[in-house]
Amino acid sequence: MNKTWLVMKTMLKMHYSRAGKKNTELMLLLLAGLMLIPVLFLYINLVGNAVSALYQFLEPLGQASSILGMLFLTLHLLLFIVSIITVLSAFYFAEDIESFIPYPLQPYQLLLGKATTPFIYLYFTVIAIYLPVFFFYGSVSGGSIFYYLFGIILAVLLPVIPFTIAAIILMFIMRFVNIAKNKDRSKVIAGILTLLIIILFNVAIRLNTNTEDVMEKFASFIQKQDGLLSMITAFYPPAYISAKALGDFSLVSILSFVGVLLLTALIFLLFILAGQRFYLKGVLGVNSGNKKNITTSKILTRVKNRNVFTTLILKELRIIFRTPTFFMQCVIQSLFAPIFLFIIMMLDTNSLGFVMDSFDPKKILLVLFLVTLFVFVANATAISSISRDGASWSANLFLPINMKQVFYSKIATAWIINLFTVGLFLGILLFAIKLPIEYTIIWLVIALLTSWFTSALGTYLDFTYPKLNWTDEQEVFKSRMVIFIALLIEFVPFGIIGMIVWKMDAVKGIMPTTIVLLIVLFIAIGVVHYVLMKKLSNGDHLKI
Repeated sequence: MNKTWLVMKTMLKMHYSRAGKKNTELMLLLLAGLMLIPVLFLYINLVGNAVSALYQFLEPLGQASSILGMLFLTLHLLLFIVSIITVLSAFYFAEDIESFIPYPLQPYQLLLGKATTPFIYLYFTVIAIYLPVFFFYGSVSGGSIFYYLFGIILAVLLPVIPFTIAAIILMFIMRFVNIAKNKDRSKVIAGILTLLIIILFNVAIRLNTNTEDVMEKFASFIQKQDGLLSMITAFYPPAYISAKALGDFSLVSILSFVGVLLLTALIFLLFILAGQRFYLKGVLGVNSGNKKNITTSKILTRVKNRNVFTTLILKELRIIFRTPTFFMQCVIQSLFAPIFLFIIMMLDTNSLGFVMDSFDPKKILLVLFLVTLFVFVANATAISSISRDGASWSANLFLPINMKQVFYSKIATAWIINLFTVGLFLGILLFAIKLPIEYTIIWLVIALLTSWFTSALGTYLDFTYPKLNWTDEQEVFKSRMVIFIALLIEFVPFGIIGMIVWKMDAVKGIMPTTIVLLIVLFIAIGVVHYVLMKKLSNGDHLKI
């Protein structure tokens, strides 16, 4: 057990050590936290109002427990999806696992050590979603001391079941599926398959949902005590018994609570046994990819004369698409939100016809602009532009190329990656929302300019706060203040400008709104390019 704790502490220190980091990053984190406090209060207020309204509606029907059922079901599904991504990256695609294999450690000890970092992300999810709903429900329902006691313990146990189920499935797949023949391609395919499985699951649920059947079942279940809870959690028992454990204190709630403890312990034991049997064999399979003999003649056949700027862009794109971690972070994860939005809207096209008739075109354009901006800010391509080079950054200083071309190629690369998102949003606007073509063209122009701005600013911020001394590609994206700085600088000011334009009676119609947004974007792009070129002229690229 001592070895297990030592491995867990070592891996946590490797990921979250502040060695070599500046104190300014901590100050910026505190500043970001302070600026997000108003958003936090708004979120808590919205959750409180939603829980209160649902409880007042469902309590007279004897179905208030369904709120807890929906909470646990949603959380378990979300934690399962997050776990798939984190297990793949932390258990198999992290390069640091190789350094632990020679030590006298059991596979399950390595497994528990690697699980510490993913669990931190899962607990942040629990804190953000579960705790607000849990406390507000306890407040409106007059929860007893046992409600809060059981609820806090369940909060600690919540990530265990979805995480271990995801880990067991992936360990089995990684052990028996032969992916060692092409390591990098297999990692990329694994990321794509993860996204496709989640999408297909969402589509299957929505296509198999018949409105009339749902209403009939709802009418029958609503007549029974906690019938709606049974209907919601019918296909996932852990959510049902967790919700029953937080019901009125009784023998049923005690037995349900004990059932959650036993089920969690059983699944965790299966996780340990599966890890002991399959984990290391799967890791060795992933990291034993074949090596191809590349001769000088083969290299010469692939050499082509290209423009330097084009060559730099192609190099950046190859690095992103051929490095699994970069591909997952820069491409796959940035597509989650627009893909889910696309699926939801494409399956509900009939319910979206009222959009253009119900809202002012000016407000529609502002909402689309802010949503697009937020999605682009979440893309990690720009804020990792410099850091992705790692120790090889110094090679740029010796090559006979203009440094401005290097930076513009990195900005252009992030802009090109954003085109995937732009394409998905374009499909949503044309086929789901059925936005008029002239409005769609206006949005497209604004989106392309917004993409260039976020790409340029992200590159500038990564230039200012680079992380080149990484040993694992995941370190480029983890525990970095540049993400929060980008969110504050890009979204907060534009959000304020958007709200001002929203309220201004002087700006009416879509064309004046478009002109205002274009002016603001051109000014923002000009400022970012000016400060970036200023840093280059000062020779700051020689100091990183």
